[in-house]
Amino acid sequence: MSDSPLQDLIEDESAMRLLIGRRVNYIEQAYVITDYVPDEDLIILSADGEEDHQEDSYGRTTRLVPKQQELRFRDAEGHPTNIWEELSFVDGPLQG
Repeated sequence: MSDSPLQDLIEDESAMRLLIGRRVNYIEQAYVITDYVPDEDLIILSADGEEDHQEDSYGRTTRLVPKQQELRFRDAEGHPTNIWEELSFVDGPLQG
């Protein structure tokens, strides 16, 4: 076990999955954590109210989708990345 609660969190897949659905502020914008991709060390944030145009396979803009951010939460050595410094949880800090 690590001596850092954040390190413990990123090593625990079930705890990371529990972050899905939590509201966060990232770089002064409201998002919801909508996915966790452990194989790629990513969490996916979807904007609360802001949309982007999505293109089809031919490059045509066909619909609006929530603006998304794909954030790497762990570096190659398995340590937390700096995204955790930019994330603030709306419903309170992470428990640790």
